[in-house]
Amino acid sequence: MKKVLMVSRRLTRKNKTIDWFSEIYLQLLAERGVMPIIVPIAEATKGILDEYLKDYDGMLMMEGGDIDPIYYHENYDLSKLDEYDPLKDEIEITCLRHAFAANKPILGFCRGVQLINVLHGGKIYNDVHLEIPNPVLHINYENYDSHRHKVILEEGTPLFEWYGQKELMVNTYHHQGIKVLGKGLIPMAHAEDGLIEGVYNPAHSFLVGLQFHPERMLSEYEGNQKVFDAFTDAVKLR
Repeated sequence: MKKVLMVSRRLTRKNKTIDWFSEIYLQLLAERGVMPIIVPIAEATKGILDEYLKDYDGMLMMEGGDIDPIYYHENYDLSKLDEYDPLKDEIEITCLRHAFAANKPILGFCRGVQLINVLHGGKIYNDVHLEIPNPVLHINYENYDSHRHKVILEEGTPLFEWYGQKELMVNTYHHQGIKVLGKGLIPMAHAEDGLIEGVYNPAHSFLVGLQFHPERMLSEYEGNQKVFDAFTDAVKLR
């Protein structure tokens, strides 16, 4: 069975550190016959990370905390970052670099698309609502799951092929975003404020990053399922 690596998130609950992962991703992979392999965030993981990287067929990255600006060569007050976790960055970026170098299929959502952009030498906004003129509301804390905004899809891209339409109303939960597009990446969608909402790298076996969350609106567009179909089909070809 083919295997997909996914690095967990972690939080502190009742004075204990807990690793966790959104179940929907595990469900979507498993029902397509692909085994999810969760890489835990723990200091000791670094000593055994090579074992995870010996036997896997793709990588999926979910939403999560802000990326350390050191990775996109900027100085920024770390106290202003949300869910800042340097160990998560180190482990996930190591896995991502390995997957990219080995031409493994890669799919990233939210933080994942930002990591993909950084890997390609791009930069990200530390806060899109402060840095973009007249920004779209990209996260609504009081209307978290039902909030939507429009994105415009680029024809001739995989995203347009999967959805078959020019515009979508999508859910986003982020305050960082792509500022300078990384080398080799092609935009697939934009918000009305110009922020890039989807990218791919046509030179890679499969490399797609989306700022929005198809897994959280599966019943709204057939294309949401097709995103995962395309990724797992690429994984099975390894």
